[in-house]
Amino acid sequence: MTGSLSDCTSWAGMFRILKMNNYKNMKLSALFLPVIFFLITSCSQKTEFSANFDNTHNRIWIGKNFWSVPLEDWKVEEGKLHCIGTVPESRVNLLTHVLSPEEGNFNLSVTIGLTKEGSAGGSAGFLVGIVDKEDPDIRAACYFGEGIKAGVNLEGYAFLQTEKVELPEGFDFSEFNISVAGSGNNLKMKVIDKAGNHIKELSLPVEEEIQGLVAVVSNLRPEGKEKSGNSTFCFDDLKLSGSKVVAQPDEAFGPVLWTMYTLSKETVKMMALLPPVGKDDNQEVSLQLKVSEEWKTVATENIDPDSRTAVFKLQNWDATKGVNYRIEYIEREKGGAETPEYYAGTIRKDPVDRPLKFGGLTCQFHFGFPYSPLVENVTKLDPDILYFSGDQIYEGNGGYPIKREPADVSIVNYLGKYYMFGWAFGDLMRDRPTICTPDDHDVFHGNLWGESGISKPGGAGSSDTRGFMQSVKMVNVVNRTQCGQLPDPYDASPIEQGMSVWYTGLTYGRVSFAIISDRIFKTGPEAVSDWEGRHDHMKEPREDLSFLDKPGVELIGKRQTEFLNDWIMDWEQADMKVLLSQTVFANVATHHGSLSNYLYGDLDSGGWPKADRDKAIRLMRKGAVFHINGDQHVPSLLQYGLENYRSGGWSFCTPAIAVIYLRWFLPDELGISVVDRPEHGYPNTGKYEDAFGNKNYVYAIGNPGKNTVDRDSRYNHAQIRSSGFGFVTFDQKERTIVADAWRFKADVENPNPMRDQFPGWPLEISQFDNLGLGAENVLPEITITKPNQLMQIRNEKTGELAQIYRLKGNIIQPKLHSSGTFRVIIGEDGNQKEIAGLKTLKGENPKEVLVEL
Repeated sequence: MTGSLSDCTSWAGMFRILKMNNYKNMKLSALFLPVIFFLITSCSQKTEFSANFDNTHNRIWIGKNFWSVPLEDWKVEEGKLHCIGTVPESRVNLLTHVLSPEEGNFNLSVTIGLTKEGSAGGSAGFLVGIVDKEDPDIRAACYFGEGIKAGVNLEGYAFLQTEKVELPEGFDFSEFNISVAGSGNNLKMKVIDKAGNHIKELSLPVEEEIQGLVAVVSNLRPEGKEKSGNSTFCFDDLKLSGSKVVAQPDEAFGPVLWTMYTLSKETVKMMALLPPVGKDDNQEVSLQLKVSEEWKTVATENIDPDSRTAVFKLQNWDATKGVNYRIEYIEREKGGAETPEYYAGTIRKDPVDRPLKFGGLTCQFHFGFPYSPLVENVTKLDPDILYFSGDQIYEGNGGYPIKREPADVSIVNYLGKYYMFGWAFGDLMRDRPTICTPDDHDVFHGNLWGESGISKPGGAGSSDTRGFMQSVKMVNVVNRTQCGQLPDPYDASPIEQGMSVWYTGLTYGRVSFAIISDRIFKTGPEAVSDWEGRHDHMKEPREDLSFLDKPGVELIGKRQTEFLNDWIMDWEQADMKVLLSQTVFANVATHHGSLSNYLYGDLDSGGWPKADRDKAIRLMRKGAVFHINGDQHVPSLLQYGLENYRSGGWSFCTPAIAVIYLRWFLPDELGISVVDRPEHGYPNTGKYEDAFGNKNYVYAIGNPGKNTVDRDSRYNHAQIRSSGFGFVTFDQKERTIVADAWRFKADVENPNPMRDQFPGWPLEISQFDNLGLGAENVLPEITITKPNQLMQIRNEKTGELAQIYRLKGNIIQPKLHSSGTFRVIIGEDGNQKEIAGLKTLKGENPKEVLVEL
């Protein structure tokens, strides 16, 4: 592949400048164009691009200049670009050379060959001038852009949008050339086969200057027809040149697609994600750090052949300073030429000296891709750490279906959809730690009941029964590509089928995070359902709920419970504790899919199984643990209840990035009487008992409205469907937690409280609010000679842990949810004092204790 760079300014880069300053009016319109024309420099030098693939090894990934959709349906083989699938309008977009909106000319050509004629015919050719009217970003154009169609149909005609001409008799489809020339407001197309048979030149007048991407396409949909054919083609000798052509090398995607890293307790884990390179390509990547203005290679790793990732682990890291890094991949061509490629970022210093800013994101359906307003808002808020809690893909993402088998094909199908996530958020992830956990859709499930990794009996089918539909090989790739950068698992022993696990702990900014799954170990609903229809849909109340908590049903499982029991005791370098999982431990949705679809109880929510849910919340309460989650597509902020309302900690279910499946929580409209509505007075808030008997205090809810469709704007569509993101600020000094829930198109720099955040947000709580209300059993007041010490309280008779947390200051009078005699241990790291025989009194306790350290 070759290309020559002119002095032309990148029009896509100019668009991005405009977006940053003008995102409230996203649509490309006549108002934009004068500004664009003014900004773009005249191109007096001809820019050329050509690709013949002769020096490219056989592989799925086409190269950094291109992006193929679907990924698994394209490959380079023996020096040609092949489309091996039959998805309508499957295409390879050229990223690094585009048509500017300026006046000028261009010439585009490619050689095409029919490789297999399908039963329904087909076509091949170009899309020219691909632009997404919603978002000028080339990533949006790759998936949502429309362009002028130019090609040849096996039914015997050539077409240029609506213009058609018959192919000459005996036209040889095994090899033919299509060329499109543009000048002024006119397009011309020529077609000639290898024997010299050619068409009469087609001409098409256009109203506006053609601009945007070009792509080679297999099986274009004919104008006015739905069917596109099912033949397969190969392409070669792609050429693009002219004064309208602008080179924009920064738009290349790959060979390092993006990175994710974490920093915890002086250990850095970094994962580089690469595309499916070929077996004859270089199989190594290196991590380099900038030391004294020079780049030093500190590690080299092989690329995992299934996940196409490389993971680096650096121990004894100095977390007191930021360090620049880059990933080096040396691309080796067939002829032996080597080109080093780099992907750079920053490993930030551990922000122990200021409040920790945390970005919470979940559920990204592709209609909002690349989520530009949201991504830019997150960038402006500059979080210290990111959490993607699940559903980084949906099955329909990319606009083409999933492929469940064979395993190797399902993996590349998943990767093509997952790469959209990295393309959208890569610039954020390169410069800050990222926690990412898969959920049900990531492994091609509507709902997932993993039961410790078992295979779904009977194979793929409905999502309301236990087990994994996909092969363990594919699931392990999902785990690796999303969690490879996490700290090492607490217990890395595989579960059923040899399935990998990733639950672990991470400490950053003096906040200790537990990262767990509430799907992988969860029991399938058929274990308890005794009704007709979907096992997970409980449609009416029952007087006796005990049948829902049969012995052995689990939410997070024994292994993760063991981890949490150890994690709650570990306060090294930590002032606060946070649990990260996929979904809220409550059933806070009354309507699913539509306002006409009321559902009494959803066993897919984290409100069931209740007994295991209660165990988790009791454990969290001991350490004043805050819970952050996602999944539900309706943001909520609530305080858990156990024996009483508000007796547990707080949960923040963050908004979904782009909502496809709608949910509402509308108890007011159902006539359910409200108790203790918060002072803000917003509807559908207060104390409510869910279908499983969980007592939930719903402080805030982010319901969508009744109008949930905007067919003219993808981003407005996301906005009105309650899409957005969460943001949490942990002040380790003051021990406060501030939760924000921003809408998809919010103005985070000049926020309007009624427009930009969901109703009820922001809310500030104390870390110690997570100990729960209603504790009336009071221990003596304890004064410690040294402030901010770790305190644990144990029942003297049973030895059971009652509470453990780091004190704020040096005076505390603990309140417990149970009475009795307790021993209190103050301090850590060998400097501890223990006070035994402390008894609780109801309501008040006048006694005082002094602890000298």
